[in-house]
Amino acid sequence: MKEKMISGIMAGIFISIGAMTYLSIPNALLGSLFFSAGIFLVFNLHNMLVTRVCPLMVYEGGYCWQDILISWIGNGIGTLIAAIVIGFSRFEYVIHESLRAIAETKLNDTPQSLFVLGVLCACLVAFAVLIGGRYERGTFAQIFYVWLFITAFVFCGFEHIVADMFYLACYALYFEADILSVVKVLFFVSAGNMTGGLLIAWVVRCLDGESSKENIRK
Repeated sequence: MKEKMISGIMAGIFISIGAMTYLSIPNALLGSLFFSAGIFLVFNLHNMLVTRVCPLMVYEGGYCWQDILISWIGNGIGTLIAAIVIGFSRFEYVIHESLRAIAETKLNDTPQSLFVLGVLCACLVAFAVLIGGRYERGTFAQIFYVWLFITAFVFCGFEHIVADMFYLACYALYFEADILSVVKVLFFVSAGNMTGGLLIAWVVRCLDGESSKENIRK
């Protein structure tokens, strides 16, 4: 359990790195392309990212519901650590305005919208996990598929719970945030991410049949 928690914390930090990169690039498309830096670290080091654990739990049976909880908590701790650390540097001011715009959009959104955008995000992340994971690490195919699906969800503005944890942690530390609005975002995005990730994994597993466990390269 200790190792899984540490892995989850590192995943939260890695996604925070991707989110920092996205916030610091003025062009939305270019920022979306480079957000994948954090995802590549997670996938290639097999970290406990909750949106990776969810589809793999259904697809290959290597995880359980306890692992989802551990990864969610660990991811949150990692994003909070990252948010606190950048507060001691000038980088806080680099992302100040873009952070405000993104966080306030999320905090003012409706539960229905957050849930739907969470489902859509999880579908693309699950495809990145399940399709990208079929190829050797570092190969063009793996990089292409992961980059494709991750860039798509970031550019579309779909909701990823761990990225949102980082955005909202930063916003709460540097601006005033209503706690109920923060809880609303975390709850409905988490629900959407889990629903989408589990659903896509189940569909792909049904299509793959008995060969499903062998398709993901360790």
